[in-house]
Amino acid sequence: MISSSTGASKFPDNKGLIEDVFHEIRSILSGILSSVELIELYGSGQFNTEKSGEKINRQAGAIKSQVIELEFLLQNVRIIQHILNKSLSSKRAPAKIALLLKNVVEDDRYAPLFASWVQYNVNSDREVAYVDEFLIRQLLLNLLFRMQRNSQPQERPTLTITFEKDYFELKGVYLANANDHSLSSSIKTFQHESLQAYLDQRICSLIAYVAELHDGRFEISALPEGKIEMLVHIPYDVN
Repeated sequence: MISSSTGASKFPDNKGLIEDVFHEIRSILSGILSSVELIELYGSGQFNTEKSGEKINRQAGAIKSQVIELEFLLQNVRIIQHILNKSLSSKRAPAKIALLLKNVVEDDRYAPLFASWVQYNVNSDREVAYVDEFLIRQLLLNLLFRMQRNSQPQERPTLTITFEKDYFELKGVYLANANDHSLSSSIKTFQHESLQAYLDQRICSLIAYVAELHDGRFEISALPEGKIEMLVHIPYDVN
């Protein structure tokens, strides 16, 4: 197993991360435009078949999913701007952490995408954690959307949320596809240095930054058979 971590102390000084996010936003907008153009074609009668309505509904569903992800990415831009301006601080306050995380997963926007991936392990009756609700919500969504974008389509990722006595933990595992740049061409020859360089430049830095603001940590590991594990560990209390 190869693992590494990154965070606030290693957050990129340049604007590479925000450029990555804008690249993803441009890709989403291109996808929305393509779906709209297909809907126009199906609706014009040029492809007037019995399945036209079904195809239009499928494209409309794709647009809805893309708009949901776009809204999420714009929130990332907001956070990254504050980080680059050195104006981001966590406004930690008491929150019912299990309810907070569950509400994100079961939100009408995200439940169809992610709810079936998530499992809960409750090993403690502790309810309250001192967290910034907005940042924790965005951290969770970053984990989920990253798995969605980078996992093999036929393999469902899993996210396990565990509540222990002094901390809660988010562990995501997925089978990486060819687009996941945290892998080299062969998992067996993947080098620790390559993983660290990847972490220093990509969205994992944002996840780790938010974890460190909560006195926690983020780790990413390359497991056997092309799997990736992401782990976030956050204590309930402020140090």
